[in-house]
Amino acid sequence: MGLEGRKGTMPVLTALRQVTGALHRRLEHRFDAVAELSDASRRPATIGRYAALYSSARAALAEMLASVEGLDFLQRSRVWQSLRPPSITAETSSVFPEPADRCEALGSLYVVEGSTLGGRLILRELRARGVADPELSFLDPYGAASGSMWRSLLAVLEREGSRGPTCLESMCRGAIRGFVHAERILCGEPR
Repeated sequence: MGLEGRKGTMPVLTALRQVTGALHRRLEHRFDAVAELSDASRRPATIGRYAALYSSARAALAEMLASVEGLDFLQRSRVWQSLRPPSITAETSSVFPEPADRCEALGSLYVVEGSTLGGRLILRELRARGVADPELSFLDPYGAASGSMWRSLLAVLEREGSRGPTCLESMCRGAIRGFVHAERILCGEPR
């Protein structure tokens, strides 16, 4: 996967961003969350797609990540659980990719948790446009604790990803699969 830097292994976050950058940009290009959530007629279906993403992630990642030290997966998954899809359709019922190992699961979690940071920006823009809907609270699930939740995830990713190139490659594979799945759920099949 080419994750070796000039002085050894690249820091984990740098490697994750490097291998998922193009997928992240493609998802943002294809899915205009602000436009989707601003439109009251499209909002319920869009919230349903987000709910499908989070509920499928919780189901697929729980077994491997529940006991990871410092992660507090239970608290994270409770937040996701609070978002219930209005109705699951064939379009949104795709199953989250089953991770092969704990490192791959952590890579997928990086994508899901990263969406909470983007969600805060989306919510801010929606509020600036005068969109006020309590159903949109899922976009900022941790509130004032967002920064500490993100930093604790990064600490776990660094610790686990630094165990060796095999773990880092698996983590990157999980992040790639997580982005592809998110795109499928939020936008339909990737182009």
